[in-house]
Amino acid sequence: SNTKTAVPNELYLPDIDLSAFSGLQTFYKASKRLKKEGVSDAFLLAMGVRKTIKIEFLFLHLDTLNWNENPKPLIKYLIDADLSQQDLLKLRSTRYLPAANDRTTVYAPSQLYLKDKDLNIFPFVKFLQWPSNEGMSTAARNFLLKLGVRTEPPLSDIMGYLEKESAKSVDARDDGALTAALQYLTQRLGPKGTYVNQFRHAKVDFLPCIRQNLETGEVVKDIKSPSTCYFNPTAMVMGFNVLDPMLSDTEQIGVRMNINRDPSCQVLLRRLLQLVDISTARLDQLERQGTGIEAKEKNIEKILTLFEGVFLYLSSRTSDFQKRQLSELAKKPFIPCKCRSGLQFYTADQVFFLKRQSEGAVNGDGDSIAELLFQQVEYSAFLSFAGVKTEPSLEELFALMMEKPDEVLDSLGEPKYKMLLRRIAANPPFKRITADIRSSPFLLGYLIVDEDESEEGDETKARSKAQYLLAKADDIHIVDNAFLRRQFPMLISPMEQTLEEFYRRIGSKYVSEVVKKDFEVMGNTHRGTPLANSCADRIKERRPLLLSPSITSRPLVSNASSILDNLEIFQADSIRAIYSFERSSKMINVTCCSKVTKRKSIAIFITNNFEIFDLGNTIGDLILQHCELKDAFFLTSLLEASIGTLRNRGFPVDRIVKPQPPAVEVKAEPRKQTPDITNSQKSPEKSRQSSVNGTVKDGSVDAASSNPTQPSGGFDTILKSMYPQYDTNKIREMLGPNPSKEKAAEVANELAEEVNKGVAGSEHENTKGPGNDAESMPRAKKEKKSVLGKMREGLNPVRGLGGKMPQMLNKRIGGSCPPQGVGADVGVDGQGNNGESQRVGRGVGAGQGDDAESKGQEDAVQKSLEAMLQQSVESSRSVNSAGVTSQETLLQNLPEGIDCNSNGCEVVPAQNIRPFKGPYGNYNSRNGIRVMAAVTSTSTANEAFGFLSNNFDAVDNFSVVIGHLVQIFKLKISSVAIYYDPNGNTIAFNSNKAFHFNLRFFHSLHRHDWNSKGCYSYWFTVFCHELAHNLVSAH
Repeated sequence: SNTKTAVPNELYLPDIDLSAFSGLQTFYKASKRLKKEGVSDAFLLAMGVRKTIKIEFLFLHLDTLNWNENPKPLIKYLIDADLSQQDLLKLRSTRYLPAANDRTTVYAPSQLYLKDKDLNIFPFVKFLQWPSNEGMSTAARNFLLKLGVRTEPPLSDIMGYLEKESAKSVDARDDGALTAALQYLTQRLGPKGTYVNQFRHAKVDFLPCIRQNLETGEVVKDIKSPSTCYFNPTAMVMGFNVLDPMLSDTEQIGVRMNINRDPSCQVLLRRLLQLVDISTARLDQLERQGTGIEAKEKNIEKILTLFEGVFLYLSSRTSDFQKRQLSELAKKPFIPCKCRSGLQFYTADQVFFLKRQSEGAVNGDGDSIAELLFQQVEYSAFLSFAGVKTEPSLEELFALMMEKPDEVLDSLGEPKYKMLLRRIAANPPFKRITADIRSSPFLLGYLIVDEDESEEGDETKARSKAQYLLAKADDIHIVDNAFLRRQFPMLISPMEQTLEEFYRRIGSKYVSEVVKKDFEVMGNTHRGTPLANSCADRIKERRPLLLSPSITSRPLVSNASSILDNLEIFQADSIRAIYSFERSSKMINVTCCSKVTKRKSIAIFITNNFEIFDLGNTIGDLILQHCELKDAFFLTSLLEASIGTLRNRGFPVDRIVKPQPPAVEVKAEPRKQTPDITNSQKSPEKSRQSSVNGTVKDGSVDAASSNPTQPSGGFDTILKSMYPQYDTNKIREMLGPNPSKEKAAEVANELAEEVNKGVAGSEHENTKGPGNDAESMPRAKKEKKSVLGKMREGLNPVRGLGGKMPQMLNKRIGGSCPPQGVGADVGVDGQGNNGESQRVGRGVGAGQGDDAESKGQEDAVQKSLEAMLQQSVESSRSVNSAGVTSQETLLQNLPEGIDCNSNGCEVVPAQNIRPFKGPYGNYNSRNGIRVMAAVTSTSTANEAFGFLSNNFDAVDNFSVVIGHLVQIFKLKISSVAIYYDPNGNTIAFNSNKAFHFNLRFFHSLHRHDWNSKGCYSYWFTVFCHELAHNLVSAH
């Protein structure tokens, strides 16, 4: 090169590379010899030698430079250049950098991007041209970034590209590039992303979505904005737009672009009702077009499938709903079900869930009623929350019967309709009987037509001729007199006591009430004939029995006593009865009737050969408020049977009729006072002092006065008052000296046994009477076995005191009845005849009439016993609401006569039961009885809770039975509980005087005939057994 001398500021350092500016002008450098001579670059720079070209020169020729191939020297030169802020600003805005694969123009730094393969998806991105075989230094990269070269596109550019690309048709759209761009954007919208908190494009349509066509069921692709779509794909079933599942991560896209996962609850409910309208319109359109049955069925199946998916999706959203939000669905039909006409939508209270097959097999007929009357759907959590229930309540069944009785009868048929009536009658689902109930024709009435008299009593044939129809209560009559019913065609109620009582309550009348009776006495009438007098005498004799409130099952009229006292009897030649019903009438000859005479008195007319039943029926009509046939038969038996027969049947004829006893020679003695056995506070000494001495036949003085110092503790007087047929000396001999309460109870047991065997008084001559010779009756061998032991051998119980005497004794002396003193009543008389029961404690001579003293004593004992039993019942307590937990218990020292196991103990099983919440949410049955389940083990608890959940209708049925028994015993409903224990043999148990009954035995024995007499008899006996445990723990 040429050499010359120049001023320093026109020279450049000898090692500086100025090749990038070659061709523009000639540049001179300082001689390299200076460096060899030891002159440093620093010295040269200090002298003014330049390191770089002037920036003015660079900007002057910047646009004329060609950097298309390699801008690297320029960048390197600029890095070393001393650039001011103005220089940098000019470098950022001037177009001087080449773009890769573009030789047509140069770009400003802000228009170019550093090479990045992730940006290849964007066609609008221009990369800076850089030698591919040379890497970019960190200094060069930083300088380029300083100049404004980009590494990522602005969000607006990306959104512009997405909006433009998504607006293309499906065929022209590059779905791959669009998906990649969305993925790139999503990644940079996340935490610490480039565009975090910058996204403001909720209403821009750029997102690939899909939706389901609600009419055709086809999946349709669409482009939607973030505000009009959702990222939960299951929402598509309701026609909502959801992000296309082909996108890599729809949930991440949804979250980072603020897309809702699901529609709101309000939107869902609106769409649900829209679906109902769309489906209904579709079916109407098919109907108008006359579409064939096959096409209709196909559309119905599509609708059912659609709503099945809808309810499945809504069930996943159940937790998001609030009860008040579903109130708008309460009265709107939105549940599709198949019906005879095709498809119909129902409200939530019109359908019920299908039960599993195992549940249906258990519940039997009860389920078939719901299935026949109501539409049923598969279980859905959303439908359950909306108000669909597992089974209809009795109130709902009754309401449907009231609203559409004919449809219910057609659906169920007569047998099941009657069964439903039984359920309603057993547990009426209303608090009061309204006018609507009385006037509604929902009751089954039977009209018996073409009845053949020869078939009388053939219930099967008679039933086959009965036509049933629905009518209101006032048009149906209850048969209390089959004779009157056969005279006229009329609607009658089912002949079941429960239904008859229900019909009566609703407003049905008895046949005897609606059939009017009048009598016409034909021919002559006579007073005072032997037949009339005999009839009058019999009525007068039996008057106390006829009017006794303890015997008569029906309530008497208020003036019943006056009627019988003033009754006149006439004999007539013939009597004709005139029966009328509505517009029909019949006349029949009868043998007895009653009429009001001209003197306003009541007279009974009888014919020569009158039937005693007609007389009983006539008297029943006079003295009873309502006389049924059974009452007429009962009164007839009172009139017809002899005094002895009535006594043997258990009627207290001695108290009421008071027959005169046979004459017996008795020495005149002061009348003995009847001890007051109800005064348990009276001391033994005062008891002895209040007793007047008696005398037996041999003239010996009673031990109470002849041997006053004998230490009997007063027990002899008590036992004498309880067993007056026994001699006092005999009782004292059995008691022995200084008897204890236990010894007195033992003697009372022995006396009771002798009374029940019929040997009482066989040693005492003063008890003899006609037909009651003590010598003619062999003395029964005294046995060790107690009366309870005899009960175990099969003896029948009778009415009376019997083995309860020890309890009465201990009540007298203020003690508690020991277990060994518990006895039972025996139903065998002194001659060994079963069924001919006698009053225990009356002696063998009781059949011939007792003296007033013994009867008064017996009355006192009887009243005391009844008071004791009533007190025992009233001592019952409420069930423990938390349940019962008890360990297995061994009762030792069991009473004599009780069977023992090998250990000599009675084992009381353990109990562990806990409350069961049930469908009503209050741990009770429908009528308020506590419900519990056995929890002795996990498996037992699971089985018990499962059974109660699936069979709670059996609980309600059982509660009706127990509830009626509670009323009979006059207990509180809180004193009983129903529990289910799948194991063990315990039918019921008494815990702290509260009663618990096992549903398992009811379900096995009486599930399908729970309203039968057998069911009530069984549980009445069980109830009595548990009540007895209020007195005695052992069996």
